[in-house]
Amino acid sequence: MPRLAHNRAPTGAAGSRVCQHRTGMDATLKIAVCAVMAILASAAPAAAADLGRYDQCGAVGAASVVAASGTSCDAVRDVAEAVMDKPAAESGAALRAEGWKPLRAQDASGGEFDLVATRGFAALRIRRPGNAPDLDGWSAGRELLFARGKLVGGARPPSGTVLCTSAFLIMLRGHPGGLTAAHCGGVRKDGTTQRRNAALRRPPQPGIVLGGVQRNLARSRPLDALVVPVPTGASRPSTDVVDRGVSRPPWYVAGTAQPTPKRRICMTGRTSGIDRCGVILSGAVGSRIAQQASRAAGTRVVCTSIIAHEGDSGGPVYTRPRNDGSVRAVGITTLVFGLFQTMCFTAIDPVLDALNARLVTVSAR
Repeated sequence: MPRLAHNRAPTGAAGSRVCQHRTGMDATLKIAVCAVMAILASAAPAAAADLGRYDQCGAVGAASVVAASGTSCDAVRDVAEAVMDKPAAESGAALRAEGWKPLRAQDASGGEFDLVATRGFAALRIRRPGNAPDLDGWSAGRELLFARGKLVGGARPPSGTVLCTSAFLIMLRGHPGGLTAAHCGGVRKDGTTQRRNAALRRPPQPGIVLGGVQRNLARSRPLDALVVPVPTGASRPSTDVVDRGVSRPPWYVAGTAQPTPKRRICMTGRTSGIDRCGVILSGAVGSRIAQQASRAAGTRVVCTSIIAHEGDSGGPVYTRPRNDGSVRAVGITTLVFGLFQTMCFTAIDPVLDALNARLVTVSAR
């Protein structure tokens, strides 16, 4: 039997084997796939990370790192000066006062911490002395926990907890929510969600408990998607970006795109990492792979040339970034299939339609 692309949390249970489906692919298709994947391996685009880097702007006072993306160093130095005038604990408020949206603060070495913030299609990074304030929240590409038992921030997760990846931010009935894969929560035989409790995992800091699953589409539709609550409040931002850590600027979600054959796309997953890029499989072979993977998953999926691993489930699938750092949401990672560990995903538009939800985008701010 195939296994979907979530992974067990590090509680002593569970393995790290790649989710594969070797028995379900017939011999003729295997030969065809070998040829197609060999061609795609040579033709696949380079990692999208080459497009999105910070410009280093030099030190500003005690801030040892000041970096800008999509804006000038002069503008970011002015912000850094304003931030450095405030205590470390007030860094988030200082960024907001300058018109920037803080994304996260993360401890660095040597008694310093990093701040990341955005404004439109621009981002900044500041490293300053002090202890990082508890500033963090939802964005696509972060690590999630799902459990049957209660999750407590800073405590060991209960047995049976699984690891997945967060996808895009949506508006559902006037309230924000976060998308990920439905199989991360699972569905019991009686139609209820098996692992209802969700949290944002962020070691070595305590996790952020999100609460119970709000909607699980797999209960009633062949769509591998669910919605969890997202953090709210000044220190718990929920953002319309794809996270790339503190050393690279995020990608900005600007809308949706159709999963058309041969489209160049990327994914981010908590196991595989950021910006794993390839193409949507096309032709008769691509159709047969998608059909077999859909039967294996019990849901409708689109398959790609991207290699993925357990734990990537639920992560964002998006178009190749444009020069301004914008991407369009294409889907949610669902399955790792076959000998080549092919990543297959659930398309985003049917999910939004089924939920009657709206994707949160940079242009909609």
